Formats: sequence, structure tokens, C-alpha cells
Amino acid sequence: MSLQIPPPYGAHWQASPRLRLREFAAHDLDDVVRMHQDPRVRAQLVDDLALDDPATAAGFLAGMRAFYRQHEGRGIWCAERAVPPDAESVAEARAAYADGDIGDELLAMVEAPSWAFCGWFSLVHVIDAPEQIEIGSRLQPDAWGGSLALDGGEWLVQRAFADPARNEVFGYCDPANRSAAHCLQVLGFEPTGRAPYNGRTAAQFRLERDHWRGWQALPRRERARSIRGIVPFP
Repeated sequence: MSLQIPPPYGAHWQASPRLRLREFAAHDLDDVVRMHQDPRVRAQLVDDLALDDPATAAGFLAGMRAFYRQHEGRGIWCAERAVPPDAESVAEARAAYADGDIGDELLAMVEAPSWAFCGWFSLVHVIDAPEQIEIGSRLQPDAWGGSLALDGGEWLVQRAFADPARNEVFGYCDPANRSAAHCLQVLGFEPTGRAPYNGRTAAQFRLERDHWRGWQALPRRERARSIRGIVPFP
């Protein structure tokens, strides 16, 4: 499937075995509000849209559903992470399968992960610099500390550079958010200083297509080692 073509309504893009993305729907309201009611999430933001308020969040979701059709290939997408099945249930199913009591289809259903809301990933034009396109993510704290941000970030960069006319992609984060800065650098972005962002000042990062071509071929561990200890901003 081309990265520029949206999946059928209700379908998903598989960013990695543990992460999938889809267009937001009205039923995501409670998850969006709950995420933004967490002070740990709000402390990381460089915008002040009050998505902890249900009415504001509902307006955001309605606007995003319209945005998808107006700007195909761009948007903010709902992210879901894989939740492994219950180990005891899997063991029982495998034993039943070995005894011939259940078939392949039922065993596969038991072994399949469930999927839980974990935040969002975005690919949109920068408000303060409309000629730029930026990647972004916002994850719940229970999704922090793993590699989901990198899984989604790599998917976003590939989607951005699927446009042959695009030669650079940007990323922004709170200057104090060292985790986000590190993630962007592992993805290949280079710090360029600070820049206006949604009425505030943010750390700006840029990724050039030529650099990305070679960088993406390196294993993640090697990429992370090569930037270890770099502090992007004093």
C-alpha cells in the first residue's frame, strides 16, 4: 500500500509489529481527554490547546477528520500499541491445539495481541513556517521509555519522503525535553537552534533527504551510539 493512500475507514497502518496507526474517530474522545489530563503529558507540550476539556477535544477530533480529506497524506493519527495476550490463556490454547481440540484459526485468535490507545503521531505543515513539514508524536506515559516513538517516527519520515519533491523534514520539541531531542537525533535529525513555534520557542531539528538515505540503513543501536552524549542545546 502506498504511504500516500489512506487505508479504508476503520483500517490501520502497521508501523511496526508493536505499533499501528489509524485516523481518529469520534469514539477516541475519552482517550484523548484522559491523556491530556495527565500533568506529565502537559508538562512536555509546546502548545496550549486545552484537550483535557471534552468540548475542545471533540472539536479537535471533528476538525482532524475533515483535515484528512482536505490534505490527503497529512494529519495527526491515533496510535495503538500491541498488548501481549495472557500467557496462561495462550498456554491453555496451545495445549488444546496439541490435543486436537481447537484448530488453527482459534489458536491464532488467542495468540494475537490486543491493541490499546497510546497517543498519536503527526505529519503536518508548521504553522509558523508553512513551507516546512514536521513530524511529531504525543504518547501516554505508559508508552514512554520504549521504542514506540522511534517506530512511529521512522514511519512518519518514510511517509514524508515518499513525496519525491520533499528534500527536508523538521521536528520540534520543548528545549527541556531531552528524550524527544534524543529520539529525533536517533531518527537522523540534526539540531539547528531554537525557533518560534505556536506562539512559543521550541528546539528545532532538520532531516535532509540525502542524510536520511544513508542514516536509515544503519541499525538503531548504532545510530543511538553515534549520538550518545550529544547535548543539542545549552
